[in-house]
Amino acid sequence: MASLPIIERDPTLEAADAALEALGNAEPHRPYLGMSSIGRPCFRELWYGFRWCSRKTFDAATLKRFDDGHRGEDVQAERLRLVPGVTLYTTDPRTGGQFGFSDLAGHFRGHADGMVQGLLQAPKRWHIWEHKQTDEKKQAKLIKLKQDNGEKQSLAAWDEVYHAQGLLYMHYSGMERHYLTCASAGGRHTISVRTDADTAAAQVLIDKAARIIQAPEPPAKLSERPDWYQCRWCDHRAVCHEGKIPEATCRTCAHATPEMDGDGRWSCAKFGCDLPLDAQRQGGQCPAHAFIPALMPWPAVDANAEAGWIEYQKPDGTKLRNGPGGYASRELLANAGIAGDIGVDRMKRAFSAEIVG
Repeated sequence: MASLPIIERDPTLEAADAALEALGNAEPHRPYLGMSSIGRPCFRELWYGFRWCSRKTFDAATLKRFDDGHRGEDVQAERLRLVPGVTLYTTDPRTGGQFGFSDLAGHFRGHADGMVQGLLQAPKRWHIWEHKQTDEKKQAKLIKLKQDNGEKQSLAAWDEVYHAQGLLYMHYSGMERHYLTCASAGGRHTISVRTDADTAAAQVLIDKAARIIQAPEPPAKLSERPDWYQCRWCDHRAVCHEGKIPEATCRTCAHATPEMDGDGRWSCAKFGCDLPLDAQRQGGQCPAHAFIPALMPWPAVDANAEAGWIEYQKPDGTKLRNGPGGYASRELLANAGIAGDIGVDRMKRAFSAEIVG
């Protein structure tokens, strides 16, 4: 009998991972600043995300962890409902969707996993419910913090992002308790912590969100060092520290503004109109798109508000204009290195040419 060949890698599983990455990374940018992320320490990172400066991409291993978390939430909900007297809502009876909260003219939003009543440790009290799926190391840290600090203080010490999320969901729901269940991978071991509402702390987070949403330019960096541990793994590191030109959408354009009336409304000063969500995503194709100067890797040296262009100077002294009559934003994304070159300028004028790569 012929021996089977030894295959060190499985092309089928690799293809499955590739398909998972293509599907998982095809999601469009979130149109709002999320309550689930406002607890992050870097204002600039949050502003970049709100302004769609960089696209997050995830490998297959990360997407599988996300999937484990989503499935684990459903499993944990089923297990809680097995307890006599427990009432758990994971969808809003009024809408049939998630429990959602919105503030700051619809630019700040969050969605809670559920609302629960009948916990044996506090049977009459309604709690906001959130479920997290973590690795065993992070779960062990929560166990120790709960033992050392007491249950009510452990969430804040364990994860500032989850704590902020819980504070806001309590604030907007009017509930005074938050119940977090934390399971290891696959839901094999689960622990919980309860947290009290804190109106003052929630307001600090809301004020933080307002500052980010209304900032016309990126806030200060968390660190000027690209190798700082929080910067090293940031999704926006290339734009923030490495001079990469951001994505071209309405939200990176100098003419766009998030308006503080309506429901997530954005306006365009150049054309005097509102910007629907689909139009915002396609903003890089707009002939009037001009990047917010603070996002560019070169200093702005001139501008013409009426014409709509902004002029920059490269380190070698070369100057280029971004906007009408100059280089379109999509050209700078295609190849910013040759933009402003004398020969390229001549070709653009002579043949109405455009940089495409």
